[in-house]
Amino acid sequence: MRSTKWQPSSKRRRSPVSAIACCLGLAITAGPSWAIDYQPFDWVPLPAGTKVLSLYYEYGAHDSYNNTITGTFDRDTNLDSHIGIVRYIDYRKDSLFGHQWDWNVLVPFGSLRDGRINGQQLGNANGVADPVASIGYFFINDPEKKRFLTFAPYLTIPIGSYDRNQPLNLGGNRWIYNFQGDLTQGIGDKFTVDVSAGWTWYGDNTKAGNGDQKLTQDTSYELYGWLAYDVSDAVRRAFPGASNAKVTIGYMGIFGGEQKLDGISNGQKARQDQLRAAYMMNFSPTTQGLLEFTHDVHVEGQFEQNFGLILRLVNAF
Repeated sequence: MRSTKWQPSSKRRRSPVSAIACCLGLAITAGPSWAIDYQPFDWVPLPAGTKVLSLYYEYGAHDSYNNTITGTFDRDTNLDSHIGIVRYIDYRKDSLFGHQWDWNVLVPFGSLRDGRINGQQLGNANGVADPVASIGYFFINDPEKKRFLTFAPYLTIPIGSYDRNQPLNLGGNRWIYNFQGDLTQGIGDKFTVDVSAGWTWYGDNTKAGNGDQKLTQDTSYELYGWLAYDVSDAVRRAFPGASNAKVTIGYMGIFGGEQKLDGISNGQKARQDQLRAAYMMNFSPTTQGLLEFTHDVHVEGQFEQNFGLILRLVNAF
């Protein structure tokens, strides 16, 4: 945001928190990080010709903020995120170089509320975040061996809500390219292991900091893992129509992603370790629900999420 809004009285020395608030640029944005995350079995393809509409609600409660230059602030620090995502997937009938593929688009929207760092107010943000387009390519699709190997590029398109005069934004005002690969493997009758890795390239935001500065960010790298256990037999005793009921535990790690404002580090980066637990179940052959809880165990250069909740409803047709 513009420094004039955060400028302290000339009789007082500028505080580290005020300095951070002045140069955050786009660092506190919602779009890319919410949109490119994934849940268990997302990389297992549905039959060719199937179309899927998914609705997400994602809540995050953040109660501390770390800056790699000035340290961690946990007094009077807060950020609440309420993000919805609409996602459409089209599993194509025609193969591509002999393999099944899909195209999909995600549109995040919502609000960031009650943002503050050590009492320094950041305000709120509302609107539509940057949409994401992707193609999934299934190199191995072997239901008999319960083995699936998938690769997918994601392109974040910078047309979401962005105001250079505000520290909180849902849009990022920059192109982002992410590439992920995933291996999903069933083990016996009940267990499934899902591991994924990816890297993210960030374009420049030329309307950051005071509104006319350039924010750059190093490439970041992502690791994901899920371990799922099938509890369908137990669940059907209470809900006879249920199927594909799974309980899962997982991990997400993001590394790198240091930010610089006009070539100087602003103390922001993408480093994050997060633990997750989820439950998913089919209510009918074409409708599925998911409930997921998340908790950051370590972050650097960003807000730390103390509690996260994800609700998802999927309908295939």
